[in-house]
Amino acid sequence: MAHPAVLLLGRTNVGKSSLFNRLTDARLAIADPSPHTTRDLQRQPVAWQDRRFTLVDSGGFDIAKPDELHTAVLRQVQGAITEAQVIVLVTEATAGLRQEERRLLHQLLKDGKPVVIAVNKTDTPADRRSGETTAAFRRGGVDVVAVSAKNGGGTGDLLDAIARRLPRPTPQKSSGRRIRVVLVGRTNVGKSALTNTLLHDEVRVVSSQPHTTRDAASFDLVYHGTPITLVDTAGVRTHGRTHSRIEAMSLYATRNALEHADVAALVWSVPDGIGLVEKTLAGDIGEHGTGMVLVANQWDRVPDKTPTTPNTTEKFIRRSLPFVPWAPMIFTSATEKHNVHRLLDMAVVIDQERRRTIPQAELDALLRSASVRLRPAAGKRQRIISTLRQLSTNPPIFEVATSKREVVPKAYGLAIAKLLRNAYSFHGTPITVRLNQPFAKSL
Repeated sequence: MAHPAVLLLGRTNVGKSSLFNRLTDARLAIADPSPHTTRDLQRQPVAWQDRRFTLVDSGGFDIAKPDELHTAVLRQVQGAITEAQVIVLVTEATAGLRQEERRLLHQLLKDGKPVVIAVNKTDTPADRRSGETTAAFRRGGVDVVAVSAKNGGGTGDLLDAIARRLPRPTPQKSSGRRIRVVLVGRTNVGKSALTNTLLHDEVRVVSSQPHTTRDAASFDLVYHGTPITLVDTAGVRTHGRTHSRIEAMSLYATRNALEHADVAALVWSVPDGIGLVEKTLAGDIGEHGTGMVLVANQWDRVPDKTPTTPNTTEKFIRRSLPFVPWAPMIFTSATEKHNVHRLLDMAVVIDQERRRTIPQAELDALLRSASVRLRPAAGKRQRIISTLRQLSTNPPIFEVATSKREVVPKAYGLAIAKLLRNAYSFHGTPITVRLNQPFAKSL
C-alpha cells in the first residue's frame, strides 16, 4: 500500500529544497539561490516514529512567466496539492505571510487540507523559541513550527506536527520477515552503547577497554510494528590486524554478520574521524550490495558546537567517503540518547528501498529518454543498448543487454546506475548494473 504524500509548498527561494534534503537525510533536491531551481517534483520516503510517508518537494508557486515550462511546473504543483494528504507551507521568518501565501492558505483550509506552516530561516535557538517569530503566521487550526533547513533546528518538531495530521497506519499482519541490521566499526566507537540504548536494556557490556565486545550477538525487537534483528559486532582493529586467536574469531564473526545483513550501520567516533577501517568497511558493504547507514557517534564529545557544525562536519566526512554518496548519515550520542532512534527509522526506509521493483514499462521509458546520452562516439547512428531489465531486489540488480557486436563500455553501466538512482533514489542501498553482450567482438 502506498504511503500518504506530504507536500512542501511555498514561494521560490524560501528553502523548500533545503528543507526536503534535511528531512529526508538526502541530497536529491538541488538547493540554489537562483529562482525556480526546482522544476520537477522530488519524492522521498520518510519514517518518523510510527508513521511512514512520502515527502514531495515542489517548484515555487509564484511563477508568473507564461511560457510553456513554467506553466508545466505550476500544473505539477496543482496536481501534487490534489494528491497530498498534508501540506507543509514553507515561509520565511523575515517576510511574514505574503498576499499570495494568504490566498493559498485560505483555499487549502477551505478545501479541508491539513496544513502545517514551517517558518524557515530561523537559524538560532533563540529565534525558534521566540513567540514573536511565529506570531505573524498563526491561523486557526494550523500548527506553526519554526525551523532551520540550514542547520536542522526545529525539524523534529515539524515532523511531529506532520505525523499528528497523518492517518494512523492500519495494523497489518506481520509477514514474519525481519530486517537484519548489523552494527560495525572500530573498537570503542560506541556500538554496544547504541545497542543498549536501542533495546532499552543493558544487554551489552560497555567499557573504555578495547575489544570489550568479542562476539556478534543478535537481539530481536519490534520497532513500531516492524520486526528487526539487531546485531552488535566486535570492533575491527586498524589495518585489519589481529593479535590473538579470539580476536581473529571475532573478526570472522563480524564479516559473517555483514554477509547476512540487510542494512549495515557503519559506526565511528566523530572526534576520531574517518580512517582506513571505516573506508575499508564502507567499500566492503557496498560491494556486498548491503544497505548502509553512516552513524557518526559520540556527538556529545564534539566541543564548541554551533548550529552549522553538523553541516560542516558532514561535508568533511563525505569527502573521506566519496564512494558511498547514497548512504544517509546521522549524528548520534548513545550516552545522551540523542538521535539514536533515527538509526532504526533509516533501516526501515532502506529495507523498503532495497525491495523496490521497477515496472518494465518504466525501465523502457527511462532507457529511451537516455538513449542519446548513452551512445558512444563511434555509435552515433544507432543505439547499441537493446534492453534494460531488473534481475532482482534486495539488493537491486539490473541488466543492460545488447545483441549487437559493438562493445558497451563498463562506464555505461555506471551511467545507467546513476540514471536509476536519480529517477528512483534507492536511498541507502547500492545499485548493481550488469552488462550482457554475448556477441560483442571483444570484451
